Amino acid sequence: MLEAYPFKLWPVEKSFEDDLPEPIIHYIFPQHGLELRCDSHDNVSTIFLYSDEFNGFDESLLDAPFSSNRKKVIELLGAPSKSGGKISDPILGEYGAWDRFARLGHTIHVEYRVDTDRIKKITLIRADLVR
Repeated sequence: MLEAYPFKLWPVEKSFEDDLPEPIIHYIFPQHGLELRCDSHDNVSTIFLYSDEFNGFDESLLDAPFSSNRKKVIELLGAPSKSGGKISDPILGEYGAWDRFARLGHTIHVEYRVDTDRIKKITLIRADLVR
């Protein structure tokens, strides 16, 4: 993926978490709203697409723009395999509602903003990592 257009042109920051049972390699594209998490063999396990963080991901590369509401997401992706409501955690803070869409080989997790039902973050996760 790092060799493919447009990603090969984007500045990237690489970091390691090696104090875990399974080391994680992070690739953050600070100007493009994209983060990759890889295993110790550099295989992508999770892709995060942010609407606001790191200048936001380019919506033209998405089927559902970040301005899509929850109803539109469900129209595009079908019935969620799992969903959750908005929560307020005393330590982690507030999180918006979310929907998970199971696919062959991966899962799409859509997190909505706390104050609206617009997309905040889209996460693509390898199916073998979803619990």
